[in-house]
Amino acid sequence: MAEASIEQRWVFRIGGGSAVAGAVLGGVGNLVHPVTPMHDPVGVARVIAGSEIWVPVHLAIVLGIVLMLGGLVAVYHSIRGGIAGALARFGLFAAVAGVTIGLVLVILDGVAAPQLAQEWAAAPPGDQAVALGLVHANETINFALASLFNLVFAGMTFILFGLAVALSHAYPRWLGWVALVAGVGSIGAGLIQAFTGEPTAASRGLTIFGPTVITLWLLVVGILLVRKGGTERPTASPPRTNEQATRNDR
Repeated sequence: MAEASIEQRWVFRIGGGSAVAGAVLGGVGNLVHPVTPMHDPVGVARVIAGSEIWVPVHLAIVLGIVLMLGGLVAVYHSIRGGIAGALARFGLFAAVAGVTIGLVLVILDGVAAPQLAQEWAAAPPGDQAVALGLVHANETINFALASLFNLVFAGMTFILFGLAVALSHAYPRWLGWVALVAGVGSIGAGLIQAFTGEPTAASRGLTIFGPTVITLWLLVVGILLVRKGGTERPTASPPRTNEQATRNDR
């Protein structure tokens, strides 16, 4: 029992640290991510081709997403029993699926897109239309994956974890409702993107709102997890009384 308690404390510490680090990397990555224009394929290609931080920023976001998953694993282990534990379990399944989608999305956007954009920039005038078509096709695929990422990871994952936190006693309940609202907003962003097939002002606004709240939520929960791992102690056997000691010594 003591060994299990010690392992649980380490899960909270490592998972809490992962949540904090992932939130910082993801937040900073989204803040410094170059802004691309809407409804302007040439402008998009020009921004991607001319950016010197495009690949490093996306690699940082990739690492941040993986670390966020580590934080959610720890949150799952901190909520056990009843409907809250069941919701956390389903939330973890959604998180794994969502992170898988996110990694494919960010790698395509962060590694494939700049290669295609640079080929467009270096192409002779007669070949630029075809090269631009490849950049636009890659952006279309990325946008479709972003819609799915919003629905599964930023949406369903945090709706389920939000409900789990709100119905448990492991964290302040208001944290659960905050995650739930962010998840619902992300579902809205994913649906708008799915139906329009291209960026809109509404989808961009919701995409900024949802991930920002989720990032701050993971930062706060990560700090609470680290504290939980530092304060919980393995259950120790009660001290022996003098009478018990005398009996054992006979």
